[in-house]
Amino acid sequence: MRLALALGLAIIATVHNAGASAQKATREVRTLSGEWTFSAEGYVMPLSLRQDGTRVTATLEGFHGSFPLQGEFRKGLIHFAGSSDGGGIRHSDDSNDIDLFAIGTLQPDGSLQGTLVSTVGNLTWHAERKTVHPGGPSSEHLHH
Repeated sequence: MRLALALGLAIIATVHNAGASAQKATREVRTLSGEWTFSAEGYVMPLSLRQDGTRVTATLEGFHGSFPLQGEFRKGLIHFAGSSDGGGIRHSDDSNDIDLFAIGTLQPDGSLQGTLVSTVGNLTWHAERKTVHPGGPSSEHLHH
């Protein structure tokens, strides 16, 4: 009986500590402002985020041009939307605009993760804050 009680208390303590760690990581992120690496199913692009209160503005440097983005970050949830002239890409309706809308959540490790819906497809995405190395080379390259 004592063994079952000790095991039950150990499980409760483990679950409580995991939840507290996730909450602590969320609280430690005071702002999303900064440079991020945005990845979406094989595409890797620089993302520059600026946060003012709950308001978020950003620029995603895509393969077909820059995407100015606007959105909101509140209680660990982020959403943003924007459009680009497409950089020459053509759709079946003969337009070249690319519109996107994304939602996501702040992860316990400080990264962001979510779903993106756009005129060129729907993708899952992940963003990690870039680490700054004083005096080191910049790692801001587009990859695919």
